[in-house]
Amino acid sequence: MTIVIKPLSAPREFASCVTLQVDTCDGLPSLAVPALVAVDRCNGLILGAVDDEERMHGALVDVSSAGEGLTSWFTAFCAVSEGKRNEGIGSRLRYHEREFGIERRISLVRWAIDPLRGLQAHIAFNKLGAIAISYKRNLYGELHDSRNDGLATDRLIVEWWLTSPRVNAVVDRQVLPYHFHLGLDKMEVATRTAVTDDGCRRLVKFDDSVCDGVTSNGVVLVEVPAKLDRMRAENIDLARQWRVQTREIFERMFDSGYVITGFVHEGGRSFQLFERASKAAILERDG
Repeated sequence: MTIVIKPLSAPREFASCVTLQVDTCDGLPSLAVPALVAVDRCNGLILGAVDDEERMHGALVDVSSAGEGLTSWFTAFCAVSEGKRNEGIGSRLRYHEREFGIERRISLVRWAIDPLRGLQAHIAFNKLGAIAISYKRNLYGELHDSRNDGLATDRLIVEWWLTSPRVNAVVDRQVLPYHFHLGLDKMEVATRTAVTDDGCRRLVKFDDSVCDGVTSNGVVLVEVPAKLDRMRAENIDLARQWRVQTREIFERMFDSGYVITGFVHEGGRSFQLFERASKAAILERDG
């Protein structure tokens, strides 16, 4: 079965997109057909991952927005059906999004990711070359779906500069981001964690000296839960504690001039990777 990525513009295609939203969002579509028509008419982008029989297995919806004084897109929805995950469809949707964006002279695409979810960070920072410089507390308010129930909806705002040297290198030339060549011994871990009785990790301490620039080379790791959904199911209070503690850490790091540029998973543990450098310098890096 061949799955192609294509722009959607017909009402029946929008209806299939709504069905996918229902299937992937616990029955709660975020954008109904009239909203998708508005997105399409207002210079947004709607992509679908469709098979030979016109069944939709993934979709991406971008709304037109303003960012950094430029015409940009903000992703309102991006998901892949459960049976087709881990097949690269999500990345393909992003790659096609970039191609259409460049054609339409879009420089920047932004979207929101949960800072405690490693897969989202790995795709955004390691595979696409995006960065993050801002943190939003409880962006969506309370959500009661299976992925968010019980936790504040704090989010990182990801920036994907489509034609920057960094993105050109990572996406077009398949160059691994800078931190892959650096080595773990050159990265400073700013958090200390301990294993709880139920096998999860709790955050014990944050070394805030990194906020004052006390690091060997400005590359800092902040640990996040390796399996957030398991923690939510087994110890929701611990998950909430992680949210509150890391919220303050991320905000302090950003206020101190750090940028998230990568994600590291090593020895069963997960870390967001911060660099203390200007956004311009990071985006100009081509390897």
